[in-house]
Amino acid sequence: MKISTLFKTIISTVFLLLAFSSAYSQTGWLQINSFGTNPGNLLMYRYVPTNITTSAPLVVVLHGCTQNASNYSNYSGWDTLANHNKFYVIHVEQQSQNNSSLCFNWFLPTNYTRGQGEVLSVKQMVDYMKSQYSIDNSRVFVTGLSAGACLTSNMLGAYPDVFAAGAIMAGTPYKSASDYNAASNAMNGLVTKSAAQWGDLVRAENPSYIGAFPKVAIFQGTNDAVVNSANQTELMKQWTNVHNTDQVADTEISSFNGNTNIAMKGYNDNSGNKVVQTFSINTMPHGISIDPGNCFQQGGISITNSYSYDYNFYSSFWAAEFFGIINKPYTINGPINVAFGQTNRTYSVTNQTGSSFQWSFPTGVSVVSGQGTNQIIVNWGNESGFVTVNETKSTSCIVGPIVLFVNASANIGIENNNETTDDITIIPNLTDNSLNITSKLNSYSIYIYDQTGRLLQSSLKQSNNTSIQLPTDLNQGIYMVRIISDKRNVCCKFIKIL
Repeated sequence: MKISTLFKTIISTVFLLLAFSSAYSQTGWLQINSFGTNPGNLLMYRYVPTNITTSAPLVVVLHGCTQNASNYSNYSGWDTLANHNKFYVIHVEQQSQNNSSLCFNWFLPTNYTRGQGEVLSVKQMVDYMKSQYSIDNSRVFVTGLSAGACLTSNMLGAYPDVFAAGAIMAGTPYKSASDYNAASNAMNGLVTKSAAQWGDLVRAENPSYIGAFPKVAIFQGTNDAVVNSANQTELMKQWTNVHNTDQVADTEISSFNGNTNIAMKGYNDNSGNKVVQTFSINTMPHGISIDPGNCFQQGGISITNSYSYDYNFYSSFWAAEFFGIINKPYTINGPINVAFGQTNRTYSVTNQTGSSFQWSFPTGVSVVSGQGTNQIIVNWGNESGFVTVNETKSTSCIVGPIVLFVNASANIGIENNNETTDDITIIPNLTDNSLNITSKLNSYSIYIYDQTGRLLQSSLKQSNNTSIQLPTDLNQGIYMVRIISDKRNVCCKFIKIL
């Protein structure tokens, strides 16, 4: 009898272990019932695509009022994007006992204060995913619509050490309200502050934090009667100030990718990185913009009362592109280091039958031949900048912009992998995968980019000689190290990791 009981116990234990293992190895959609203390009393669902690689990105998705995790996933298409680009997704869901309209209670101090309420619940979901899956800590992102957008602001403000970037779709600034009446005023565009005042609200939440703050993309319909479009400006003011830059757009496109309904503005920090980007969708009411179809940059579903509208602009795609997690179909081939005035430089992409290609270059570059084709020849000017190409397929599908950063200087070439100016010497140490800086400067910041201009790593508030560890997954190739001191470029050099 005792042997029979023991045998049953062993069989039951093995079955439970197998079931547990299966639940956490399976792909697709799964509710997670235990992920922490969950003080905000929220529900968690996770999505895992097939064939996902190690050290993959993670995106947290927050629905709007009257919605739930499942239907917002369908409308916004984040799981489809995850399938194509191989990243994990957390879908957060509000419960009716917390809010009868299923809105996140973003305006309550408990829910925007680090270590409390809804923001802590979401943080615990992120921690859970990191404990169960191979997540790249430097590529964790958050996005949401309406109340979910406001909670997105809260997550970025409360946990700048967790999130690399966020996409706010029809939301309000961080700490724009502290009760229901104030929330109504904020949503109606009646809460305005100076950029410094908004920025101080973020900095005050983590006063000892000295790391990089998240980049922010802001999507807003101009005819939004629920969240007034004035909030886009207030959000821009807040996050440009957090990044210590001004409120004058460095890039402004009135017809983004040829779409006259979409106006884009980009705001760069003092090292030239785009840290805030705004998309204004002309005439769109409260919701997200989608672009149903099978093209590379299309997606989303429009259903009555879904708060999703077809404006030929897939906002989830462009949020993911801003995050840097879209797998581009090809890259630009060509020299990334040129001399001032150098002639007959060739840039190309893979030829696509029936496609036309529109190229653009920094000021001073003149086109010799090839505009409209997949290969272009140019004479360079005296400025560094991005080579950009947009492809229009024979089916009218658009791919792009695809970009490549090119450094222009009086001299070209790399000498023994060491780069020196009067102020700084940069020496890669391949033995311990570090970068050694010898400097006379008392205060400077270090930024490392890949050939496409994507920021890979930053080390702020350095002084004199220092050594920083390079990312462990850095492949062989050429990378750019930019040193910034007193809001000026001290040097902008390329190193080669052998």
